[in-house]
Amino acid sequence: MTEINYTELCSRFDDLFNDCNPDIEFGRLTYLPSSVLKKVDPIAYREEVLCFIDQLLTDGKIYEHSDGTYHDEPEQSDEDTIEQHC
Repeated sequence: MTEINYTELCSRFDDLFNDCNPDIEFGRLTYLPSSVLKKVDPIAYREEVLCFIDQLLTDGKIYEHSDGTYHDEPEQSDEDTIEQHC
């Protein structure tokens, strides 16, 4: 069971956001959309990341455990752990 920290979730969001939106160009300079959003409106960026995390939870791609951490597998109860060892 692998813990997925907030930084990793932000990285996953950035990848998806960058794939779905064109690069931002100012003259000869080019910026990634996620970087622009993060710098221009950090509150909107955080809200988008939280929506992304909620969607991953809804889709069953990540799981939130009782301690508030995210993982790639569901949390096992004590009974499940005992059954595995018997």
